[in-house]
Amino acid sequence: MGPKDERLEAEENKAMRISMYILLIGSVLCLYYAIMLNQVASTTQHPIMTDLGASLVPVQVPLTITILIAGIVSLWIQLKSGAVSSYKRFAEVDAIPWDYVVICSAFCGAVIGALTCGMRIVAEIQIVGINQVTWFGDIAIGAVFFIMSFAISFVVLAYTIHDAIKHRRALDSELEG
Repeated sequence: MGPKDERLEAEENKAMRISMYILLIGSVLCLYYAIMLNQVASTTQHPIMTDLGASLVPVQVPLTITILIAGIVSLWIQLKSGAVSSYKRFAEVDAIPWDYVVICSAFCGAVIGALTCGMRIVAEIQIVGINQVTWFGDIAIGAVFFIMSFAISFVVLAYTIHDAIKHRRALDSELEG
């Protein structure tokens, strides 16, 4: 990938630092909420795994929101600065490297598709037993998630690289002018 550009590395570090603070603080708050739910449920002798649990805010919701916000903030900071990667060679491309975009998108799609299929199978085994797992349905859902993840990551990565090229060209013309 070539040497790292110090300006790009600083932008990348800033985006990651802010995202990690959001993720850390949000995760700690969600964990603390879960501990309080369990503590209150045990001291009042109201088990959460009853109808009471259905009326509570599940811990997964704020944790998922925290993770999404941390990722979006990191991506937004990198897009705003025009820094996609701190590697100089990657940052200095003049055209979108389509082979790279396709490979990264395929990898992202494969990971999401396999995780979706695998997690559904594990959940079904736990809930209904291995004899009632809908194998083809789970594989089909994994394939759908592969296609969606591939398409989304393809568009986002291509746009991100295009925007970084546009931003770099604007900086270059500003420095020359």
